[in-house]
Amino acid sequence: MGFISHSCYIKEKRFFTVQGDHCRYLAFVNSGCLRAFHTDNKGDEFTLYFAFLNWWTGDKTSFYSDAPSRFSVQALEESEIFRADKFKWEEALSKIPVFEKWYRVKTRKSYEATQQKIIDMQTETGEEKYLKLLKNAPEIVQRIPQHYIASYLGIKPQSLSRIRKNILKDK
Repeated sequence: MGFISHSCYIKEKRFFTVQGDHCRYLAFVNSGCLRAFHTDNKGDEFTLYFAFLNWWTGDKTSFYSDAPSRFSVQALEESEIFRADKFKWEEALSKIPVFEKWYRVKTRKSYEATQQKIIDMQTETGEEKYLKLLKNAPEIVQRIPQHYIASYLGIKPQSLSRIRKNILKDK
């Protein structure tokens, strides 16, 4: 990653991107975990995703268009990231074909995952979403506080607690 960025550390609870500010960098997670979330007018937070090892994070719309960021990215653990600015990012995409191809594949997979999450949010129960999360991303359940998981699943923390109790009871 050195060809497009430099390594830096973000302490737990510190922000990489703040909603409303311009997102000047994208970040590749080398260690730790970050959470992307939107805060509505009432102050309620809605978790969009968690970024673990080998994930890219940052508001790409803000990064490319200079618009204010629509969400914040905050470290849930001390995290090492590789930070890329727009100039180096664009230069790498235009001059390094293998990087451009890799980025295209990652973008496509991200788009597919986003579409699936939208479908799941509209069609699955809280329990179905939680069971799918346990199966597909157990590291989230092991490392992330329950209230953030509930937010990610689009349910109240009390509902997640009830779901977890029912699952344990059924075993």
